[in-house]
Amino acid sequence: MPELAEALIETKLSAVRSWYLAVRDRYPSALVPDWRVGTAEGGAPLLTVQVIGQGAQEALHHFASAYPLVLGNAGDLRPVFEYRPGRVVCVWRTNGVWVEMWHHDLPAVPAPSPALMPRHRPLSPSGRLPLGQRLTTIRRQYATKEN
Repeated sequence: MPELAEALIETKLSAVRSWYLAVRDRYPSALVPDWRVGTAEGGAPLLTVQVIGQGAQEALHHFASAYPLVLGNAGDLRPVFEYRPGRVVCVWRTNGVWVEMWHHDLPAVPAPSPALMPRHRPLSPSGRLPLGQRLTTIRRQYATKEN
């Protein structure tokens, strides 16, 4: 069991160091403060943490793409994204420990509604006045010339 505890501590320290090296300049308020230890489905140890703060979603994607982790042991796996109900998870395996960093799957923000415009006849796509207004304008021009 001491080997397992050492592997968990080493893996957590490596993940935290890699996280902050990857995101500190671009996403300084994205944090990974509350690590939890558990067991994966296959029985292997599991470290999991929620990425919180402003830009958490972008920071996790940047972290996975920048990939500053060193994987040098047999059985180590590169980070991949999984989509689970309500969350997006970046998961990898190192030192025999599964690591999950996740954020809530944020719903798309609805587009703002357009401001109400005063009612008037819109211009045609060509930029010309609508036919009714053009005819009225033309009639006024001819009426002015005749007088």
